Amino acid sequence: MAKVVSTGLPALDKALMNGLPVGFTMLVAGTPGSGTELFAKQFATAPGQDEQVVYFATAERDEEIKSAMEDFNWKSDMKIVNIGNMYYESVLAKKLEVSRARQEGLSTKDLSKLRMKSKQERPEINFLTSLTYEVSKLRPPFRVVIDSLDFFLEYYQHADVLSALRTIKAHTQHEEGVALITMLTNVYDTRTQSGVEEIVDCIVELERIREGDSFKRYLIVRKVRNHPEKTGIYAYTITKEGMVPL
Repeated sequence: MAKVVSTGLPALDKALMNGLPVGFTMLVAGTPGSGTELFAKQFATAPGQDEQVVYFATAERDEEIKSAMEDFNWKSDMKIVNIGNMYYESVLAKKLEVSRARQEGLSTKDLSKLRMKSKQERPEINFLTSLTYEVSKLRPPFRVVIDSLDFFLEYYQHADVLSALRTIKAHTQHEEGVALITMLTNVYDTRTQSGVEEIVDCIVELERIREGDSFKRYLIVRKVRNHPEKTGIYAYTITKEGMVPL
């Protein structure tokens, strides 16, 4: 029997193979507000003994990630690679500097000097390449969280993102780690969506349905490679312990 590790949700572990098999890459998809980012944190804080955890963030500061984990009394002593912060510092901050200078009335010549200085100070970074490189350095046992794939799909060619995802999946499989990736649903073209879903081994979709003055939440296991009998729909709630399937 293949070795498994916990997803952080005991009921989901039971619905799978008493956990997620090592070597698996899991996709957690949902609409904004469905809880994908919370799932990512809960998954990241459920490592086994000696399991290295690396959390790639694209939309939150380190302090926000750790604070959210502490709210649920989860361990937050993991490595966070904040690609969102790196993107701001190397790209957005420079654009904002130029915009402020333009508003303050600098000449075209001065603006050109400012842009040239910006390029000299910090070379352009390919964050997609950086992601695959960081993952490739990991050795077992490890647990990777990428929250979220949407950042890369926004700034890079979708074919390049799919290629990077295949590389990450291959390394995770070969080195017997586990990886979790979050992604929005109903946003991308069919080719991109189906490309991502084909690559990953397990797909969990989160749904939030309004009923009167409250919401019903559902966790849908849509794919488990080689185990179609494991697919199913489970209601869940959010408690002080995190996401808890009912």
